[in-house]
Amino acid sequence: MFGMTNGAPVGARRVTTSLAVAAALGLGLSACTSAGPATPTAAESSASETAMATTGSTAPGPTEPLPTVTADPLTPSKPTPTATTAKPTATATATATATDPGSVAGACERTLPAYPVVSPGSKGPAVSALQCFLNDADFGPVAVDGVYGAQTREAMRRVEATFEGPAPKPGRVDAGVWVLIISRSMGSETLKQGSKGPDVETLQRALRAAGGKLTVDGTFGPETKKVVQRFQDANRIGEDGVVGEETLFLLKSGATIG
Repeated sequence: MFGMTNGAPVGARRVTTSLAVAAALGLGLSACTSAGPATPTAAESSASETAMATTGSTAPGPTEPLPTVTADPLTPSKPTPTATTAKPTATATATATATDPGSVAGACERTLPAYPVVSPGSKGPAVSALQCFLNDADFGPVAVDGVYGAQTREAMRRVEATFEGPAPKPGRVDAGVWVLIISRSMGSETLKQGSKGPDVETLQRALRAAGGKLTVDGTFGPETKKVVQRFQDANRIGEDGVVGEETLFLLKSGATIG
């Protein structure tokens, strides 16, 4: 049934070859059909995750319609100016100084040769002295500028409010008003010959404003005693030359020598 070739039947050799080919084809088909989709390795997965984290991309989700927002038209606005603090000018500084009694206290000259009549609108050393005395007696504060203006007039209203009746001539500073304003800053201590100090100096100024002639030196000597006696005589009280309660009351009430 089979021919012989090199000692082997020809049919047998063909059968053997066919089986070998069939076996080879079978193995190849098995390999093709059994192999699934390739699974990425751990290294590939790590590289993919790193790339996604870097780019910020994620797997697309289901598509949803985006909401529609209508924006208001932009309205240009001017920049808000920044508040700045203005530097004080020379005029402002001068004004602040002029209205501060403490800053001009050294300009006070209280001792004058005489104390003339002054009234609103007056100017000069006598007005400056008046302003100093108003501050001394706590009728201020008044700027010591030598001008009898609104501030000085207001202080004089406070003086006039202490009168028993209305002021005979409002705003006018005559001898009696000078005496009471000057002596208002005196204490209640009795003064007599031998006394010294600021109260004696104030007493001497008040006596000079009342019409007496004496030296203002802060020492109660024979000259001051004589003027005190003249003052007491003019006001019909005892002429002892001692400034006690009664004499001091008359001074602070604006009594004069006449």
